[in-house]
Amino acid sequence: MDPLSFPAAGDPAWAAVHDQSIVDAASKALGQSWPELTATGYLRYRRDGDRVGYETPYFARRDRLATAVLAAAMTGRDDLLDDVVDGIWLLCEESTWCLPAHERAPLPDPDKPVLDLFAAETGGLLAYTDLVLGARIEAVAPGTRERLRRAARSRILAPYHEREEWWYAGVGSPLNNWNPWIHSNVLAVALLLGPSDVDQTLARVRTGLDNYLAVCPPDGGCDEGVAYWWRAAASLFECAELLGRGYDPVLRRMARYPLVAHVAGEWQVNFADGPARPKPGSEAPALLYRFGRAVGDPEVMAHAAALAGAPRSAVPRHPATSLARELAALFDPPPSTGDFPYVGREWLPDTEVLVVRERPGRADGLFLAAKGGHNAENHNHNDVGTFIVALDGRPVLVDAGVGRYTRQTFSDRRYEIWTMRSTHHNVPEMNGREQAPGPAHRATDVVCEGTGLAMELRDAYPMGAGIRSWRRTLRLDRGDPAAVVVTDAWELADPGRVDLRLLAAAPVEVVAPGLLHAGGLAIRYDPALLTPAVEAVPLDDDELARVWGPALYRVTLSGQALVASHTLTAGRLLSR
Repeated sequence: MDPLSFPAAGDPAWAAVHDQSIVDAASKALGQSWPELTATGYLRYRRDGDRVGYETPYFARRDRLATAVLAAAMTGRDDLLDDVVDGIWLLCEESTWCLPAHERAPLPDPDKPVLDLFAAETGGLLAYTDLVLGARIEAVAPGTRERLRRAARSRILAPYHEREEWWYAGVGSPLNNWNPWIHSNVLAVALLLGPSDVDQTLARVRTGLDNYLAVCPPDGGCDEGVAYWWRAAASLFECAELLGRGYDPVLRRMARYPLVAHVAGEWQVNFADGPARPKPGSEAPALLYRFGRAVGDPEVMAHAAALAGAPRSAVPRHPATSLARELAALFDPPPSTGDFPYVGREWLPDTEVLVVRERPGRADGLFLAAKGGHNAENHNHNDVGTFIVALDGRPVLVDAGVGRYTRQTFSDRRYEIWTMRSTHHNVPEMNGREQAPGPAHRATDVVCEGTGLAMELRDAYPMGAGIRSWRRTLRLDRGDPAAVVVTDAWELADPGRVDLRLLAAAPVEVVAPGLLHAGGLAIRYDPALLTPAVEAVPLDDDELARVWGPALYRVTLSGQALVASHTLTAGRLLSR
């Protein structure tokens, strides 16, 4: 369905998509006070780094409005329509639509609106509200429709054209998901609410999107992680739909990333910022199915259909959904049948990520995801050479992911956060020196052959680590029994300690010299070279605890050798 032609309220099509859970959620909100937004709440980000205090009521307002829009269109109820009107007025009265984390000043200047991700999302929300309910709104609250349109134009289109500092659209900038995410909403505002002459906006958007495509890896990978794929490649596809433009070959390859990064069930490869288990409602199966259909990829369509069959709520939830995406899920739903395709092997040579499973097309067995890359990727973690191992669809050797965002997350103190540091990734450490951030700190001599990935890790570390060479090879051996094999061959300049790190999602038991058990894996190492130590890593961050529970477990295999080669294997635990 054309995303600009969703039916208006009153169209019989709304009766066919009636969803009582949405109506119940909107009805429950009636009579409750709308969340308040305060100046001191906004200031909390500057005062103590907290983002939640302001963002929680900010997003709650938008969720309530989006839910009320859908429910009012489904039922025609006047009380729900009044709630929509109240929500529109509240959003139009806000001093800013920009989040505190994206505003340069401690408090915003209402006369200089900042066009960040969520100002743009707010504009898109109002644009689709107008499309669906505009006539009804004007009938019950005269002048509201024009106020909505005026606010969206002044806060979205005007700054987009009048201010040149928007780094996310420029040439040579470190472009990321901000580019397509914002542009998808700028397009919605321009095409649904803008003046009749939108050629200038369309031309500028096309230029901005071309700039983004020019820096995207040709292999279609997303170095920001699969959680951000839904606002990077997926938003880029939405832009292509709105512009009616063809599908670039890179965009076709981008469509595959969610199934490439899929482990099994709800688990996903989570290199960079992002959870190993997505937040509820964070995926948009209807969008992915439409994406796969547009580029002619049946595996993408099959993955989307399997996602659609998984339990999820239809009630909009920030930040994963938007009103446009919920409308598409209602009026152009994918089939919700079938199983995931479970790709057997995928190598992304530009992103330098290898994904391979023991049994292609099946969730059971061993699964390996390994990466090279560099330490200046979008939403970067210092993790060159890391890997994830899952058994029967559940990650065992893991990437912790990222906790709740604070001011520190995107500051010059980012790499003081343990989840960002190489010390808590499955990579080595020499003489107490961990990997360093920056584009120069990268894997070199990267070679992928079959089910293995080899690379030189020397440059990922600072000069003081004293590494002449550290060659790491990661391979999934599909023999009987199958095993993940990690071989490290190193040469150091001076004597010192070598630590091989492993982060596990299950308690780790030292069974015997050279043997660890964790989550159904038997992990074997050379006890003549390395000595194990196991420590629990308590998770007091609610985002991390939601994924992993109360703790993760870090293994350090320590030894001393100027020159050595070591092989670690992880295979199914067959017996005690």
